[in-house]
Amino acid sequence: MTAGYCKACATMRAVAPCHKCGGGLIEPHPDWDEPPIPDVEPIRRLAREVGYAIGVHGTLERDLDLIAAPWRDGAVSAEELADHIARGINGRVLSSGPKPLGRWACNIAINGWFKLIDLSVCPMVNLATEDVK
Repeated sequence: MTAGYCKACATMRAVAPCHKCGGGLIEPHPDWDEPPIPDVEPIRRLAREVGYAIGVHGTLERDLDLIAAPWRDGAVSAEELADHIARGINGRVLSSGPKPLGRWACNIAINGWFKLIDLSVCPMVNLATEDVK
């Protein structure tokens, strides 16, 4: 099923060369088990509690890429969302910052898990005034 392990991307790949970095693949040790991706369902429940919906994007190979969209009036800020999720899954926010088109993003590490969560939060828009918060 997998062609090998990409050392540069730190993950297994199905075909060589690596589709992300173009690098060659190595054959992992026969006893190697690829670390799993964190379960998204607890994260979805936590996000819903504070007014957000969560969508998954990306390959689900190296990390868990998530998009959070404000889903109801009264949704908390992007930073509060990330902190709420991190507390709820026994994790911590490692880095954060603004992204293009008004998004805000962060990395969340869960204690005991190897692979990170990349959370990208869409901005809140007030359609009455078309202000982005």
